[in-house]
Amino acid sequence: MKTKFLIVLFLSCFTLLAQDIDKAKDHELLTRYPGSKIIYYFQKDYNELKFAVKAAKPEKEPQKWLDVSGYQTSIVYEVPIGKSTVEVMKNYQDAFKANNAEILFQCKGGECDGTTAWYSAKFFEKVYGKDNRQSNGETGHYYDFGAYHVAQRYMVGKIITSDKIYFIEIGMTPAYDGKPVKVCVEVIEQEALQSGLIQINADVIKDKLEKEGKLILDGILFDTGKATLKQSSFSVIEMVGEYLNKNPKARIYIVGHTDDVGSLDTNLQLSEDRAGAVVSALMNNYGDFGTGLTPLGVGPACPVATNETEEGRMKNRRVEIVLKKK
Repeated sequence: MKTKFLIVLFLSCFTLLAQDIDKAKDHELLTRYPGSKIIYYFQKDYNELKFAVKAAKPEKEPQKWLDVSGYQTSIVYEVPIGKSTVEVMKNYQDAFKANNAEILFQCKGGECDGTTAWYSAKFFEKVYGKDNRQSNGETGHYYDFGAYHVAQRYMVGKIITSDKIYFIEIGMTPAYDGKPVKVCVEVIEQEALQSGLIQINADVIKDKLEKEGKLILDGILFDTGKATLKQSSFSVIEMVGEYLNKNPKARIYIVGHTDDVGSLDTNLQLSEDRAGAVVSALMNNYGDFGTGLTPLGVGPACPVATNETEEGRMKNRRVEIVLKKK
């Protein structure tokens, strides 16, 4: 599912895109502030950036950086003249919150630098200046963002979907008084499964179930040959509980699976017991979900890999959640 940030947008696409530079477009995650136009744009298959996640001190760079890497989209918008950074950033903040994005850091004006003295302010200079962004040869792209202005705003967020992780940086500044606000949107996109950074949460579960109807709960583990949950499993079970509490009308099967070693009867019973253990953990710790949960054991009947290798058997020993038909 592609997350859509519904910043109020009633103008026609033609009107919005008419003045954009050639081949430029909004990122799929973000609509623009109404009436804005794209004045700089590029994409790179892979890039490494530093996003600031802690304010600077006077004459110093930001105290903490977040190193991000992946597919980059970089867009600079020019906002209609007369619109302030306050109202433009409010749109992005509201959109982030409405779509369960994690805001990692935000600051404004002198808060970013620990000073309102322009000659001591280094935050935007260090983020967008020649030692960071402009070192990639994109001097014009970031030019207006390198100097201090009291109206500057900055925010870094993180969005997790079922198959991707996005790191998003929003920076905005007036070039100088009386001129339009410029907004720099940087998006770094990572393939979560390939990078090993997949993180399950309630929104990922909802996304995956609505998109595919099921989700393997990686991380739910049992003692060998038993239905006793390992303690490490509860971090995943907690996220399922959060999903159920946020979606009280959801009805799901908790499905236990085994490999094909041993007798069919033994594996069927073991898979049912393991599904029941997960249901019990959810009911005992995260809420009375009543008929919303149905344990089901299918033994070795639905493998996802061969049972001829240990690697395959490990994949087949799993717990899934399956969305019931409404």
